[in-house]
Amino acid sequence: MKKDLNFFMAGTFTISLILAGNSSCQRKFDEPPAFIAPNISANNSIKALKAMHTMGGLEQINTDMIISGIVVGDDKSSNLYKQICIQDSTGGITVNLGGSNLYVDYPVGRKIFIKCKGLYISDYNRLIQIGMIDNSSPSSPSLTAIPTTLFDTFLVKGSLGNTIIPRPISINQLSDSLQSMLIQIKDSVQFAATDTALTYADVSASKSSVNRTIIDCSGNKTVVYTSGYANFAGVKTPKGKGLITALYFVYKTTPELILRDTSDAKFIAQRCAASKISIATLRNFYSGTDILLGSVAITGIVISNASNLAAGNMIIQDGNSGIDLYFGSTSSTAKFNPGDSVFIDLTGGTLTNYKGMMEVNLPATSLPSKASGINKIITPKVVTIAQLINNISAIENTLIQINNATASSTSGTTYSGYKTLADATGNTTLFTAPSASFAASVLPTSCQNWIGYANIYSTLQFQTRSTKDVTAATGCILNKSFTAAYTFSDVTTTSGTTDPTKVPAAEGITFGSFLAVGVGSNSSSAGRFSFSSWPLGATNGSNNFTGTLSGTQYFEVTITPASGYQLDLNALSFTIQRSATGVRQWAVRSSIDNFANNLIASISPANNAIIANSNNIFQVVDRGTTTAQTGCSIAFGSNHTNLTNPVKLRFYGFNAESTSGTFSLNSVNIIGNTH
Repeated sequence: MKKDLNFFMAGTFTISLILAGNSSCQRKFDEPPAFIAPNISANNSIKALKAMHTMGGLEQINTDMIISGIVVGDDKSSNLYKQICIQDSTGGITVNLGGSNLYVDYPVGRKIFIKCKGLYISDYNRLIQIGMIDNSSPSSPSLTAIPTTLFDTFLVKGSLGNTIIPRPISINQLSDSLQSMLIQIKDSVQFAATDTALTYADVSASKSSVNRTIIDCSGNKTVVYTSGYANFAGVKTPKGKGLITALYFVYKTTPELILRDTSDAKFIAQRCAASKISIATLRNFYSGTDILLGSVAITGIVISNASNLAAGNMIIQDGNSGIDLYFGSTSSTAKFNPGDSVFIDLTGGTLTNYKGMMEVNLPATSLPSKASGINKIITPKVVTIAQLINNISAIENTLIQINNATASSTSGTTYSGYKTLADATGNTTLFTAPSASFAASVLPTSCQNWIGYANIYSTLQFQTRSTKDVTAATGCILNKSFTAAYTFSDVTTTSGTTDPTKVPAAEGITFGSFLAVGVGSNSSSAGRFSFSSWPLGATNGSNNFTGTLSGTQYFEVTITPASGYQLDLNALSFTIQRSATGVRQWAVRSSIDNFANNLIASISPANNAIIANSNNIFQVVDRGTTTAQTGCSIAFGSNHTNLTNPVKLRFYGFNAESTSGTFSLNSVNIIGNTH
């Protein structure tokens, strides 16, 4: 027991020594010095500084201007490089500083003062910045960073821990007045479907910067720009929606949001619920430029055969409107058949015009896993090819039926490739992809009814889904050429003002008899249509004419296409004859422009006895010429094609030397075709 007591006492003594020692070592450490505010104050605002700049210019600051602001963006995450952004109550500006780890001395929340005299203000692709001048190329000086050795010359550090509340703003309110300021999109936003769950930037060796699109639930959009060197470049964008806080930059005409770190994007809520719209409404969104779609969805019935489309495409129809959807070339659209009904969420898709066809570009994830219904029926709308051509914007990618049409080919006997499809109203391209399941089937060249859809792929084209879309028909009207020859062989001196000769005949067209209007009551000669009493205006021995064409004196013929046919007038040739005092000039006009202009006149074959002048007026060269003259030719323009209503041709004689002088048509040939 004694041994134990000695141990206790020894231990007690030792502890006492330790406590005594500790007591003797206690010291009072130095406290950190209190922050002393710099003896400086701002005499101008950031807004006033920026007002000195003209876009594209480089201005030196020569006055004792001092600005101050709170740092709202630094380089801590490396999403800014050799830059900080400061902001006061009037605006923000980017400061170019030639150093790294700027956040150590100029962290977010620090107030700084900038003595601007000697600095320069400019813009980089419209983002206004302040810095020094680079004169290495005297002819084109540019803005450069303030070197580290001059930081303390121009920058004065102020207090730490200051807070700036981001300015709430909507995407459609973004403007240059917000440059370099800390903002918060006040409406919930989400990354576009095509940019969801992807890394903020390129994490490969190239470390490329990337724009990711964000949209609000109304479809307004802008981009989030992230440097490939940002420490969060490899983080994936969130799938939800929420609020985003960012620095506002611009690059040329593109607004950009710059995140300081991923905590600036708080996207934890469910994504915007897609509102269902019709395909007609969707198509009306497009006005010539690409549209990034907001939270909208469509339903429709598949009318396409995937094998006859480029990979990843699908065409659906809702009511009287259709649209092409592209999900990417690796998407399995082949699992959907004509008649399947589908629901498509278009959020984040792009409504665009691809080679003339309206389509929506979507990510592969937007392709439904399966149809919501099968064996749905869309009744094709019956149209003619002319109606298709004239109304393609309304008919595009809807199910149609072209009746009584024939296909022809200059390249092979199968469906594969480009063929021609023609009906009585016109023709168009019939296209079948070589990959189509029926591409190797024999193309029928007889009269058929055709079901399919049409669109524009650089040029208008019609496509079927299978050989079942093509059925036999019997009412085809083929393109038929004609030459209508008027000989006037039965004309007599007592046959009156209507040619009694049998009129020409051609399929799908009715030719009228020639009439003489406003002139003599009978032909002056038999076997030709010859009349007197033409407008005067010529004198013997002179080519100076004083008369003009009269709208009440002419020969006339009417040509009428039959119902279901169209008429093309291609050319006209005729032989004339005059008496010694008869007309010296003549011209031909048409009812197409209400007889307002002379039709294009020429002499073919050549005939030195007559000419066609620059006003498309025929003229006899020698008044002594009284024999029959050939070579009068008329060319009809494109306004004389695809005619479905009667057309009248009038032959006007004028500048006769006397009322007894005659002018006759000895023969007329009208060349054209019906279809």
